[in-house]
Order: sequence, then C-alpha cells, then structure tokens
Amino acid sequence: MQYYVSEYKTESLLQMGLDALRKIEEEAVPMLYALDPHKLMRTLEDLSLLGYAQIIVQASLARKASSFPLGFNRLDYPALDPAEWNKFLTIKLENDKVKVGSLPMTFWAT
Repeated sequence: MQYYVSEYKTESLLQMGLDALRKIEEEAVPMLYALDPHKLMRTLEDLSLLGYAQIIVQASLARKASSFPLGFNRLDYPALDPAEWNKFLTIKLENDKVKVGSLPMTFWAT
C-alpha cells in the first residue's frame, strides 16, 4: 500500500497496486497455515487487511478527482474538489465484479 497508494496517485500506479494485491491473494494465500489458534487469528487478521487494501485501491480508482479536505491527490486528475465530485462513492462486490455507484452528499440529511 505504501508504494502504490501513497500521497500522489495515478491510474497506472493504483492498477499496479491492485495487481500486486491480486498476486498475493492468488499465490501466497493458498499456502497459509497456522500452527496454533493464536497464529490462526493473526492469519485471519492479515486476510482481512488484504481485503481492506483491495477496497481502498478500488475506491481510489473510482474517484476521478483530487480533494484538498480529504488529502486525496490524483496526478492524472489535478482539479481540486470539482462540483461533480461532491458526492459519496459506493462500492460493492456483485458477481465477483466491483460495482461503483454514488450518492448525493444530502443522502443522509440536508
């Protein structure tokens, strides 16, 4: 994450990060094992972190704008806080595909 989702982000860098996470998931995860319950819990925590990292990268790929208050800098989208990105992004996994949507900022209340 520190290499691919750092302070300044680009589409290609984020995609490389997603590919690196997928490689870990495909090659390293099947070889995991735990010798005792304590190590099993640490292993499950690591798997959770892998999932969280994938969510963060997918959300970063979906946001096509930079934001000053969020501290989110996309070099390929340098416009700060454009009006069309004043919204919530929603991300879900549907049929093994990431589906991105959006909700207005007033979704919860005015």
